[in-house]
Amino acid sequence: MSLKSGGRRVFTTIALLLALVMVMALAVGCGGEKEENGDSKADNGKTESTVALTWPMGYQNNNRNGRSAVSGPGTADVLWTLEAGAQTRSWAVIGKDGNVIAGFEGKVVAVNPADGTAAWEFPTGASASTCVVGEDGSIYASAGNSVYALSSKGEEKWSYDMGVEADEPAIGPDGTVYVGSVGGKLVALSGDGELKWEASVPGDIRSPAVDKSGNLYCSAAPLVMYAFDKSGEQKWAFKPAGDLPLYEGMFTWANTLDVPSIGDDGTIYAGTFVTPGIKQGGEQIPDYAIPLEGKIYAITADGQLKWEYVPPYERSWTIHTPSIGSDGTLYAGTSCWRVLAISTEGTLIWEFSTGEGETVCPSIYSPSIGKDGLLYAATTSAKVFCITPEGTEKWRFAAEEPWLPNYGGSNNFTPPPIAEDGTLFSVLAQGRIYAFGTAAAPQ
Repeated sequence: MSLKSGGRRVFTTIALLLALVMVMALAVGCGGEKEENGDSKADNGKTESTVALTWPMGYQNNNRNGRSAVSGPGTADVLWTLEAGAQTRSWAVIGKDGNVIAGFEGKVVAVNPADGTAAWEFPTGASASTCVVGEDGSIYASAGNSVYALSSKGEEKWSYDMGVEADEPAIGPDGTVYVGSVGGKLVALSGDGELKWEASVPGDIRSPAVDKSGNLYCSAAPLVMYAFDKSGEQKWAFKPAGDLPLYEGMFTWANTLDVPSIGDDGTIYAGTFVTPGIKQGGEQIPDYAIPLEGKIYAITADGQLKWEYVPPYERSWTIHTPSIGSDGTLYAGTSCWRVLAISTEGTLIWEFSTGEGETVCPSIYSPSIGKDGLLYAATTSAKVFCITPEGTEKWRFAAEEPWLPNYGGSNNFTPPPIAEDGTLFSVLAQGRIYAFGTAAAPQ
């Protein structure tokens, strides 16, 4: 291998690693009788913890299955855009009043969905996380070490100092707010911002997915899934690669499992964020012990492995936790520019490729799912794809400014929430919110 080609490979590896770190920072959504795990038997999008809310958190609900009760747009018409004036690592959610809400560097912004005008801004100082919306319309966001509770009008209700960098919040069926953190602290906060309990683990811990009984499933480093009951007692720890070392100087959220999704039968699904063992300063760790291939794990409710899936591709370090179709099909985005459809038995049904592998190394997120089965997947190369249930491209949209050097060469679009009228909202990392829909025909 020539020095020139070797240098190119090292550069590509570092660029991809930085893009994966960007993904890690991002990663991680109407009545009727409830099914197990929070899904509603009626086609109205509610879950036990998100009554009357269309898309209150990443991937719609506490099960993180990414399913909408309505169909999204069949064309890629841009209805409006909003320039927020700040870059972002946050996804959009939809408030109880229908506002589109996203975090940006130094603020949380709410946008009128009809015309894309700003409804309000709340200053956070530090970069604000993806938000979560409670049943009463309260909005919860993390920024730096702080967790904020806001009214639906953007007024501060309370804040809580984690003392360490906080992950984006989650909210349980009873309104308890859960927040993980860099360094392994997990807290449960009351609706008034009072500490209910605190737990700790050795490595970074993500905020949980929550099942219908209030059990918490928290991904953590190094490649661990923890289960806690709603009182904070640890139930089990799932370590698919055994006991692994923690390494100082790694990127935040490196070598964690992804925030899990929960199937209708209670199966827990989690992808992985692994790295090639390069520290933030660029040093390679000798004898790096973390497995280098990304996987999807299917885990029973009592913490046992059902199966694992490893895609047969190079540079598949990141396999995102899958969203889950109404028929149980799993749809997983990857760092090898593909969306994979996988059966509940862990076998590949089809794959969709963005076709970008020869020129760039984009990660593609697990898609949001419309009622009609259309999938909406966003990439770190500033694209949004609409994919049919059979795995073919229906449409794509590409932003004109695909790269942000200070964001590791990435310019993420984020997994879009689907509004009640079928409009999609995706956030571009450079600081722009897009509304996608099917434009009305001219009169």
